[in-house]
Amino acid sequence: MDDAPIITDEFTAIKIKNIINQNKVDDLLRFMNKRQNINCGNQVLGYGFYVIQSVAVFTSSLGQYLDNTYLIWSGIGLTSIGTLVHAIINSNNKINTSLMTNIKAIHAGNYIDEVAIDGLEEKKSAGTPVAISFPNKRASTEI
Repeated sequence: MDDAPIITDEFTAIKIKNIINQNKVDDLLRFMNKRQNINCGNQVLGYGFYVIQSVAVFTSSLGQYLDNTYLIWSGIGLTSIGTLVHAIINSNNKINTSLMTNIKAIHAGNYIDEVAIDGLEEKKSAGTPVAISFPNKRASTEI
């Protein structure tokens, strides 16, 4: 006799629910890890931004005082680099906010994985994904 478990609809539903729950736990851990990395990176970038901006202002001011165009343009270049670093910090903050929204949704129990799925389409009115409805198959009446 085969000792394989009897597969029923209830067994299948439990197995599917376990897989989905495991996916939520994996997503939660991944989101928390990403947030920690972004927070640490933003702290370093933030300090770097202030150092770059301070050096840029000092370099530009010194270039103006010494009438040295090389120092003036170096200060302007450093300001551009500081602006790029600031843009990265702002981008990371937006990502962090999105991750926190997903973490809160997982905690509340209404998390939907935001990965694009072929079987979902966007409802034009509300912008929320809904499952595509397929027409019902009619039973064949031919003999």
